[in-house]
This record gives sequence, structure tokens and C-alpha cells, in this order.
Amino acid sequence: MAFPGAATIRGVVFDLDGVLIQSRAAHAQAFQEVLATFGITDFNYDRFAGWRTSEVFRTVLSEHPPAPVTEETIAQCARRKSQRARELLGSGDHVAPDCVPVLEQLCTQYRVALASSGSQASVQAFLDRTGLRPAFRSVLTGDDVAQAKPDPEIFRRSMEALALRPENCVVIEDAVAGVRAARSAGAHAIGMTTEHPDELKAAGAACVVRSLGELAQLLA
Repeated sequence: MAFPGAATIRGVVFDLDGVLIQSRAAHAQAFQEVLATFGITDFNYDRFAGWRTSEVFRTVLSEHPPAPVTEETIAQCARRKSQRARELLGSGDHVAPDCVPVLEQLCTQYRVALASSGSQASVQAFLDRTGLRPAFRSVLTGDDVAQAKPDPEIFRRSMEALALRPENCVVIEDAVAGVRAARSAGAHAIGMTTEHPDELKAAGAACVVRSLGELAQLLA
């Protein structure tokens, strides 16, 4: 597999959910449980993968009147969902295979950042569990930015923190919204998925890998 522009890459920006942790099922279940309290049973997580939690609730509740769409309700739902997701993720080892060795390897070759739409608490739980905080020169969460993916803010700020130009950075993402955000920020994008590679390529991913081990080989 070839990655156009690989020779110019100096920085790697990682998404968290679906890339460094296998969290899709836990997040989907947490959303479904909270939305069920409003009588909403047709939630499709794939549509919202990569979105900030509050934006998901704002959109879904507005599409299901007469569900309340107040900022207080959205904030409460987001807190309940994040807490439930952390409970589900804490019940087992959801860290992606090879996560720790791959990150420890890549941070010796590249400037590495973490840019997640998740909450600060969720990101900190991952860093505490893996001990990987020293690997990242920058860590940004959904709580740290004004605009959520697919807006490019989180990736633009990550690359600024790495002191690198966008064309010298690649973003690793599992979601269409994240790939679009990366490309809007001017960075390259590599998709990571075993389920929908064509969607990520259509969104702008230069290529798609199935695992962190495959990514490490690609960037070696």
C-alpha cells in the first residue's frame, strides 16, 4: 500500500474513538440508552460517528418532536451518555491491539498529537489506562474547541501546537466527519476501519488501513 506524500510527513494526529480504542459499540449503546428515555428507538450511530456528543443530542432531539431541545437538556444528556460510555469501556480492555507499542514507536519518529471529539474525562481515562500521555505533544478534546468535527478547528489547532504546516501532517481517523475535518484543515488523512473503507476514501482519505500495526508499517 502506498501513501502519497509520506516522505514529507513530520506530524501524526490521532483521533481516539475507533482508532486507539475500540469504542464504537459502547458509545452506540450509551446513546441508545439515553435516547430511549425520550422514546427514541431508531438511533443510528454510524451517521454520527466522530461528532461531539452534545451536537448528536441537539440534532437527534430536534428531529424527534416533541422531545425537548433546550441547552440544559442537551448538557444533561451529554453528561449521562459520557458517564455511561465510560462505565461500559471500563468493564473490559477496549484499547486497540498494538496501541501502546505503535504510539511509543511513532512518537520517536514524528511529532504526535491526540485530537478527540470525546470529553476531557474520557480522554484522560484513556491516557491514565495506557500511560501514553508522554507520547503526545498536544492533546485536545471536544471540550477544548468551539466547533466540532467536521469543522477543522481541532486539527488546525493540533497542527499549530505541533508547530507544523498542514501539508506536513497526517490525521488518522475512522469517521467520515473526521476525514473531512482533516482535509478541510489542509492535512493528509488516513482512514482506519474494517467496515466502510469506501466511505472514508470518498471523504478524502488517501488510503485506508485496518489496524494500528498496518499503520505503523505504512509510516515506517
